Amino acid sequence: MVIQNWILRFGLYKLRQAVEKRDDWVYILDHTIEFGTKKCLVILGVPLELFRKNGCKMCHRDMEVLAISIVEKATALSVTKVLRTISKTTGMPVQILSDNGSNIKRGITDFIKKAKCGFKIRQTYDVTHKAAIILKHHLKDDENWKLFVDFACKTKRNLVHTVLGYIAPPKPQDKARWLNLDAYIEWAENILCMGREKMRKAEKDKFKEQLSWIRKFKKNMAEWRIMLDILQALKNEIKSNGINEDTKSNFEESISELNLNTARLIMIRNEVIEYIEEECAEISGAYPGCSDIIESVLGKYKIFSGKSPMKEVGKAVLTMPVFTSNVEYKEVKVAMECVSTKDVKTWLDENVGVSLFAKRKKAFSRGKTKSSVKIFPDKLKKAAGF
Repeated sequence: MVIQNWILRFGLYKLRQAVEKRDDWVYILDHTIEFGTKKCLVILGVPLELFRKNGCKMCHRDMEVLAISIVEKATALSVTKVLRTISKTTGMPVQILSDNGSNIKRGITDFIKKAKCGFKIRQTYDVTHKAAIILKHHLKDDENWKLFVDFACKTKRNLVHTVLGYIAPPKPQDKARWLNLDAYIEWAENILCMGREKMRKAEKDKFKEQLSWIRKFKKNMAEWRIMLDILQALKNEIKSNGINEDTKSNFEESISELNLNTARLIMIRNEVIEYIEEECAEISGAYPGCSDIIESVLGKYKIFSGKSPMKEVGKAVLTMPVFTSNVEYKEVKVAMECVSTKDVKTWLDENVGVSLFAKRKKAFSRGKTKSSVKIFPDKLKKAAGF
């Protein structure tokens, strides 16, 4: 508990520190939500100069936590308000990068429209989410894909407690089955290779019984694999080099040897080219095009929040400014002198409010009756020889 309080105090100290005012800040935004209705908007910042100096790579310690805003209802207006507040401290950002969630996208657009600065603020759509959306668009109504997933789910149930349990299909994601494409295709490709190997009779019989259906999807799998290769080439290029004047030509070169032999593959290639042209319009130099860094920060935060009695947006949000910092003894000493446990409680009361766990304890304590059994006094226990 003591160490936890120190971490929260240091996190609040870091969150309160003013950042350098400059004209090349890049904002990276995302919402996180757990149990309950509260949503937490996190805004990270990195100077564009530092991004380019690091060869278009970003790590936790390059980032500044510019804002942590917790609201009951996330709206475009709430996003715009936070952006306006932090821009007064940092200066106007040169770029804002997000997953294009509806409220975030609208909030950024409204902020940029009313921003008064002498340069264009780039609004960038994260490449990882764009690739996932393209995949969703082409798979959600694909009957062959639905059938393939159904077969895989049934096969998992049928194999898991058999001699072939070690090659059961991967567990599907409940939220978005199309995001399983990579794992499923890799699994199915391995199964096809295994089918040509020698097995013990019991394994071979079970293999034919439960896995022969995969051959029916061989042609579909070839197309799905190329879909993945196209989107992976896009992500590799932007994650390695950012978005810049050469992104389109580099991408086209990376997929030049792929056999785009179906109308859908050509369509996907064209959608990717359209995305690149839109994001790289009037660009000069390299800019971030991937927001994986904020997903990583939120993922690390959830490790801390997972240790709470209930997974909710709560005090663990103050750990984010800690693990994006270079923690040094002198600064920790200053932080402990400047920020008290009472300061943390005040911030939590103002920004988080009553926790779900506290509400749960209160709700479940109602109606409890005191025990009518009297506790035997210790003195009488000794006297009675208990």
